Amino acid sequence: MRVPSLLRAAVAGLALAATVAIAQPVTAAPGDGAPMRAMRVPAGQRLVLDGTLAHPAWQQAPVHAQFTEKLPDTGAVPRHATRVRVLFDDQALWVGIEALDDAPQQIRAPLVRHDGVNRTQDFVVVYIDAIGLRQSAQFFRVNAAGSLADGMQTAADDSEDFAPDFDFDAATSRQATGWTAVLRIPFASLRFAEPDADGRLPWRIMVGRRVPREQFYLHTSVLIPREAPSFIATMQPLDGVQLPAQHHFLTLRPSLTWRTRRSRDGDAAAQRDSSTDASLDLKWRPMAELVVDAALNPDFSQVAVDAPQLTGNTGFALSLPEKRPFFFESSDLLRSPVEALYTRSIYQPRWGLRSTWRGSRLAATALAVDDRGGGLVLLPQAFGTGVAAQPASSTLLLRGHLQDGGLQWGGLAALRRYDGAGRNLVAGPDLAWQIDGHWRARLQWLQSETTATGLGPAGADGLQPLAEGPRSRGHLAHARLFYQGDDRREADLTLEDIGEGFRADTGFIAQAGVRRAKGRLGLGWGGVGPFNEFWFNLEGERVTRRDGGALVQQTLSPGLWVTGAHNLEASVYLRGLASGTAALRPAPDRPLQQQRYLQATVVMTPALWAPLLDADLRLGRLANVGGGRPLPGGQLALTLSTRLLPRLELEPHLGLAWLRDQGRTVYAEAAHQVLARWHFNASQSLRAIVGYSAIDRDGNRLDQGTTGSLTWAWRQSAGTVLYLGASRERSGLAPGTARRNEGFVKLQVDADDLRRAWH
Repeated sequence: MRVPSLLRAAVAGLALAATVAIAQPVTAAPGDGAPMRAMRVPAGQRLVLDGTLAHPAWQQAPVHAQFTEKLPDTGAVPRHATRVRVLFDDQALWVGIEALDDAPQQIRAPLVRHDGVNRTQDFVVVYIDAIGLRQSAQFFRVNAAGSLADGMQTAADDSEDFAPDFDFDAATSRQATGWTAVLRIPFASLRFAEPDADGRLPWRIMVGRRVPREQFYLHTSVLIPREAPSFIATMQPLDGVQLPAQHHFLTLRPSLTWRTRRSRDGDAAAQRDSSTDASLDLKWRPMAELVVDAALNPDFSQVAVDAPQLTGNTGFALSLPEKRPFFFESSDLLRSPVEALYTRSIYQPRWGLRSTWRGSRLAATALAVDDRGGGLVLLPQAFGTGVAAQPASSTLLLRGHLQDGGLQWGGLAALRRYDGAGRNLVAGPDLAWQIDGHWRARLQWLQSETTATGLGPAGADGLQPLAEGPRSRGHLAHARLFYQGDDRREADLTLEDIGEGFRADTGFIAQAGVRRAKGRLGLGWGGVGPFNEFWFNLEGERVTRRDGGALVQQTLSPGLWVTGAHNLEASVYLRGLASGTAALRPAPDRPLQQQRYLQATVVMTPALWAPLLDADLRLGRLANVGGGRPLPGGQLALTLSTRLLPRLELEPHLGLAWLRDQGRTVYAEAAHQVLARWHFNASQSLRAIVGYSAIDRDGNRLDQGTTGSLTWAWRQSAGTVLYLGASRERSGLAPGTARRNEGFVKLQVDADDLRRAWH
């Protein structure tokens, strides 16, 4: 196996540095901020979740008021004061927050969908790291209207993931001096280890507050320096919490889904059927560090719809976020330097079983799933991503990591066996290393072995299913080094070597048989003219084929990135400023296409009635994947969130792509969607979606489709939900147009909610 000398040198150098680090461990996290202290609710007293701090216990609790500004001016004294109190009882942690405001009429408090709480609204957020390593944290948000959001913050890649849903409640109240929020976070929703020999818990906490005005402020309960390795690197200690004697739990969530469908393909006779499916989700914590998840016949239908994407002028597959609860437990564990674990590759399980351990140093998860199949298997290649129809399969997945000071050792193994169609095995180690306060590195090595390399006869949809074929092996080597200075200086270098036969059928690897070098240099300044931050970036990437070294893609692009008032975040890059600096080869037998285009992005809040505008534009000479030379064209993705009425969210999305040749359009694609949501209150909403997509090439319509759906949702808690809906879909071209109509009712109930209601 050949590895390019540059990558070999990088891997060897980082391995040597890791050896030194083992001998002299480096703990890179900055010093602790002022601790918060939790107080037990006095005996005989019971808190009420009414959004106020009127209960006498709140007045007795210690107050933390030492907030500092994170954005736009790190370290500045906030104009708006914030005070935090923490209480606990035998079931939950309670956090009371006073958000004082000298202009309460300016508080932005719209009702939004669950997980729709974002920086365009006044909100508070509580981060809890009950393991204490500051490598991951659960977060819980509530805006001034009482709408909720939650998820996981992961330090290794400093990412924020809203997919996980945790059981927690919150309420808010408005006053003449601002607003207050009270969050009740059950111990059953938190992931923690047993106390040490002295009965102490290593818990950490951070509270944040967003204040969107002309400037969009972020205040935090502890200073997060610019050079901090992650957003949660400085979380402060939370002292005084005492776990209840019984902190184990069992959660049962049965659900029932009824569907009626009517389908028709072209001129064929219409087909009608109805079905009623029962399922059960179970979560059990037999001990503090261990959580067991099980799902029987889970309903993985998507009540949240994926955003439309433009796909016609690219040969590579596009990934989509996970939205299914079975995979949410400790979702940060499934992350690795490359996307080697992609749970949406599991399409339609009959059952699933998962065990997750989170200790003071070791975290690991094991997952077994029996899948009916029906999805797609990615077949990565140097110049694009092939696909095959996915047979039924069984999957076993293992992932773990061990924290050792500034080092995090990790490894994964994934085995997928297809029914009568071979298997795919992927395994290997990885390393995340916080070298010091400025430097961090990530390494990963994966080896794959695949016997599902053949293709069977195409089905009615034109896709060929996998079949057992000759054994193939491949590897993936990844090394990334990142520098972040305290003077707004950044550098990032990534090297990859992916073997021709590498496949990760439970991951998302869209390209194989290539070597990649990718980097970025950034120089930033604060307070430049009207901008809060002003950055000059130089980005570059070079991808070559391993077999023969043919150039696949090459870019070298200067650009600017700025932030400013009104939630502004914008960038502009010149791709192909000099000859050869934006080249793309669409296929091995085609010449390089020299691109030259401008790419601009903007995110901002134009007005109170339009809280978020998100636009991405590419304009110039673009590669023509279906042709032999680049052509004048463009690509536009535009989303505008509007609040024309207080209870109405209206979000149109426009997606367009086009190429022209001598005044004639030779390629055009549209991917449009309009989403409307009416909020009856914080727990009930009605959502309507209308979508349209079409692809034309050389004057011929290749594909088109329309979708429409109407869904009423009632969400009592994370575990008790009711959906009633109907959808209509048309796809394909006449006379073979496929039509699908569906009506459904889905009810999921949390047994704990039933028990509380009964009593």
